[in-house]
Amino acid sequence: MKSILTKGVLWITIILLAYFGLYGNITNEIHVRKVMDERKLENIQRLKDLREVQLEYKRHNGEYADNPDSLVYFLFNTSYDYINTEKADADSIPSNMRKWKKIQRRLLKDKIDPYKEAKRIYRELGGRWNVLTEKQKVKKGYISVEYFSAKELFMSSEYKNSRENIYEIDLNSLSNLTRIYKKQTSFSNFNQSFTMFDEDIKQKIKLENVYTTINKHYETVLSLSKSDIISLEQLRSLINKNNKNIENINILIDENKYKQENAEGLVNATNNQREAYTETIGSDVIDKVRQKAAIKSEKGKKLKGRKGVIFQIITQQDSTENANKIIIKDCKNNIIKLESEISAREKLNTILLNNIQAISDINQMKNKAIEFNQYFYNENYYKNNSKLNDLIYYTLNQEIKIIKVLKKGNSKTPSLPKEWKKAQLQADFLVEQSMDADLFEKVNTKYKNNGGKWRSLTEEEGYARGLITVTTLEIKDKIFDELYMKNRAANVNLNLDSLVYIPHTNNKYSFSSKKTVPNDEQRRQGETVKYYFEITASYDDIYLGLDKEEKILRNHSERENIQVGSLEKTIINGNWGE
Repeated sequence: MKSILTKGVLWITIILLAYFGLYGNITNEIHVRKVMDERKLENIQRLKDLREVQLEYKRHNGEYADNPDSLVYFLFNTSYDYINTEKADADSIPSNMRKWKKIQRRLLKDKIDPYKEAKRIYRELGGRWNVLTEKQKVKKGYISVEYFSAKELFMSSEYKNSRENIYEIDLNSLSNLTRIYKKQTSFSNFNQSFTMFDEDIKQKIKLENVYTTINKHYETVLSLSKSDIISLEQLRSLINKNNKNIENINILIDENKYKQENAEGLVNATNNQREAYTETIGSDVIDKVRQKAAIKSEKGKKLKGRKGVIFQIITQQDSTENANKIIIKDCKNNIIKLESEISAREKLNTILLNNIQAISDINQMKNKAIEFNQYFYNENYYKNNSKLNDLIYYTLNQEIKIIKVLKKGNSKTPSLPKEWKKAQLQADFLVEQSMDADLFEKVNTKYKNNGGKWRSLTEEEGYARGLITVTTLEIKDKIFDELYMKNRAANVNLNLDSLVYIPHTNNKYSFSSKKTVPNDEQRRQGETVKYYFEITASYDDIYLGLDKEEKILRNHSERENIQVGSLEKTIINGNWGE
């Protein structure tokens, strides 16, 4: 009885120890996972903060920081000017000062017209008026007179900066522009660039349709009509479609390569099986079986027994090899055709890009000729019987005089300037004596009733009136402004002093950046300089110091690194599923 009681107590003790041990393990795992989640969220928020600093760093420096020290220095040692225009924005002046003064003169008619009064006084002082010459207008700053070649106006800095620069234009003769144009004057000329391609490929890329579209664009721009507006979107869409087709063709090539590799693998496997089988039963046996099978076949019979089995095996091997050799041959032929189509489409894209640039250049020449109203009214420019040649001749040889009105002014000048100034001062004095608050209100009411409006001050006017102020602020206050902090995780503190450190460690995040510069060919195809950055930390560092259970509790995404940005793609997202 005593022995039974002792055993019972022991079993109860064992059960209790097992229960509390299991409960303790589960509780500890829950706690560790909670701490892991908290640390992960801290790192995600800190990487978001670092991303904001990186983006502002690039705005100031043109590229991303490649180390934490540069980013910290920028954050704590950079300032920017905050321009406050609130007071200037609240102020206004009449938008039409001429109308304002005209109304003022009307309401002052019974009292005094300042301009007429000034002229009267001037006449009494013996003054007279001289009409300004062009030279005098230039000297007074009313106008500017400049002479340009049509070539300079055609290739203005504004157009040069907006030009896609698919090719470098020869401004001495514009010969490369002529060469591109001549290649599409007939389909025969256009087709010469594609003589190495089969007709079925030309049909697939719709070569003749593309030629027709290009040609119509030239016809429109060379109509030399003021009303014709050129849009190149249709030609650009052809390039986009070609690029999409090239992507799809590359997929087909990969599929054929994969299919070819599988077939080659099966052929090799069949040969290995044949060698092994031949080694097992002997090549002489296989030769005899083939001979007997041929004899039997002539008699309309089949081999039976062991020889029949052997013949069936080697026949299956031969069939498998032959079938896959056909597949390999077909795949190779398909790949050749598909690669040829890609080559044709890439060539067509190059031709489209050159023609887009050529049409754009011709359109610019035409617009400049229209702007100065010279080319279209001079029959001498048609002597070459080619509108493009005439336009090029005009652009290379014509000199153009441009008169710009810089400011409005009196077209007459006083013969006695000092006396005229004296007369104006006397007239202004009379106006000042006659104006009061009531009259100002009347002028303002009349001005509004006649459609007059008030406009905001210009920046120059705002500064002059002292209504625009400039305050120097720290860059960190711009980055982490009220709006950003409002949307930021509230349970994660923002500590700028430790921003580049992984929370709960003395380890810094890993920083990397790079830029890629396109070559000339890539630039002609529209490629630009690209900038990349990447900030990373390993999950070993993120969970540093936690119980060993954390390695077991990690999910699949926590095996390697957490990062924001990428050195492979121009993205700024995080890899945590943002």
